[in-house]
Amino acid sequence: MRPQHAALLSFLALSLLTGCAAPSWRARAALAQGRYEDAVSGFQDILALDDAITVLTRAIEQAPKSETAQLYLGLSYLQKGEDGPAEEHMKTLRGLGPHARMAAHVDRALRLMRSEHLSADMRAFIAASLADEAEWAREVRLTQYAFLRAGFYRYSSPFGPCFMTRSEGVFCY
Repeated sequence: MRPQHAALLSFLALSLLTGCAAPSWRARAALAQGRYEDAVSGFQDILALDDAITVLTRAIEQAPKSETAQLYLGLSYLQKGEDGPAEEHMKTLRGLGPHARMAAHVDRALRLMRSEHLSADMRAFIAASLADEAEWAREVRLTQYAFLRAGFYRYSSPFGPCFMTRSEGVFCY
């Protein structure tokens, strides 16, 4: 098992033990149902927990190159109003070379964090924006992996990105 996966699994196991799982599921359910204010409030509660900072710090000690742990530790500090450590973890995340779209969001978040005063609403917006972007990047990686497992192979064409299937068929979009 890769160190990133081990750290993530330990984080999830500890979050179940410390009671983070129920608020997380409630927040995700609220998001899925379109109750955005409830979802943001739920995610804020999760990120502000000192237990989350302790667990994520341990995860980073085990897997310092985990983009997920760096992101959520930075967001936890941001929600607590500790901008120095939050910025440090966001810079570390940026240095790990995340997806280009995620990197652009992190850069914007860092510029906002350096402004004179961040309101609680601005902190919540930055956290939600980065968490959404991280979820998008995860879904892209999973989709790419699924394409590879299904036997799709990418090649360039003058018409745009195409994939060749194992049966020599071509899938373009």
